[in-house]
Amino acid sequence: MKRVCRLVTVSVCVGVLCRPAMASAQQAAPPLRSNTEKLMLSLSVGGTSIKSDEFENESESGGGFSLQAGWGFTRLFTLLVDMSGGVLGDDDDEFVLVHFDALGRFNFASPQRAWVPYVEGGISARVAGQDDIAIVGDAGTQEVDLEISGGGFTFGGGVQYYVRPTVALGAGLRFTVGEFSTVKVNNVSVDGFEIDATSTRLMFGVTWRPMLPR
Repeated sequence: MKRVCRLVTVSVCVGVLCRPAMASAQQAAPPLRSNTEKLMLSLSVGGTSIKSDEFENESESGGGFSLQAGWGFTRLFTLLVDMSGGVLGDDDDEFVLVHFDALGRFNFASPQRAWVPYVEGGISARVAGQDDIAIVGDAGTQEVDLEISGGGFTFGGGVQYYVRPTVALGAGLRFTVGEFSTVKVNNVSVDGFEIDATSTRLMFGVTWRPMLPR
């Protein structure tokens, strides 16, 4: 009977001693620093510029903004859509430039690291427009609304820093190459143009990923 009591006492002591050790091991697990999975919402501001070989490589620049929504299928890959707009040129010759992007992003991510660099690429549509342009013709001077549009390819990269696992501050640089192929004057559109242009966007913003992975 004494031997049985001793065995029970030893088992209880071992169990009591092991529980704190197991709890310490669980507490020692690395904390989650970043999340690149599931829903992504982003708002950015920055600068936009565009240069065309058709106009003696003249470049126009100005401020702009960007709105993004995406889904991280894994911590490494995110599919996103982006709409960005900017006002370029000077006070006497301002015009609006809008980009619509569908991009795939590869994240160099680790859940235990706050810094997340990335590269991305995809397809884009661009629209540039200017109102009340004075055109001199046979009928005299008249004011028209001019719009040019076309498609292209976008590539770039950036880095994000997660201040919380679901909130990140970041900076990104994108280049879009392609052609403006359609010209619209007032309500009349003409296709078949080949106006090569390269646009650049440098954006700084905040990203929110509300859904943590399981």
